[in-house]
Amino acid sequence: MNTKLAWKILATIITSLILVVITASPLAAEEPLDKTEYLYCCKDNQSGWGRGGYSRRYDLNNIETLDGEVVSVDSYTSRRGVSQGVHLLVNTGKETVEVHLAPSWYLEERDFEIAPEDEIAITGSRINIDGEQAIIASQIKKGNATLVLRDENGFPLWRGRGWRQ
Repeated sequence: MNTKLAWKILATIITSLILVVITASPLAAEEPLDKTEYLYCCKDNQSGWGRGGYSRRYDLNNIETLDGEVVSVDSYTSRRGVSQGVHLLVNTGKETVEVHLAPSWYLEERDFEIAPEDEIAITGSRINIDGEQAIIASQIKKGNATLVLRDENGFPLWRGRGWRQ
């Protein structure tokens, strides 16, 4: 093979790879497809954060803030068994609602601990999962501390960070 042909083939391969990266990057930032995909949620066969999951249900027009007491803090392992996410049950005095937070590593990195009987304020989007009400949290306040989980567009702050465990 001559040198000119080899350079043309190399240029074609590089161009193709660049196009693949540019085309796939918005999906990769929001919907990772590798083994660390954040699919801890939900129990049984409910959809998780990946393709078709309830993360897409986060509704910027349906944001509310709830004050209440944490009843329980639960970790759920992904359907693939590679990551854990944290859910809360919170009693507001009017209802007990499940609150979907973030991967456990994200909370650990921020040194933000939540325990039963903590008084918290949660801001997030109310959704319906298989007939059950839940909140996808965007922010949690506990005392003077605030933990932000999602940006102003509702996208998880842990996205694009390798979706590590």
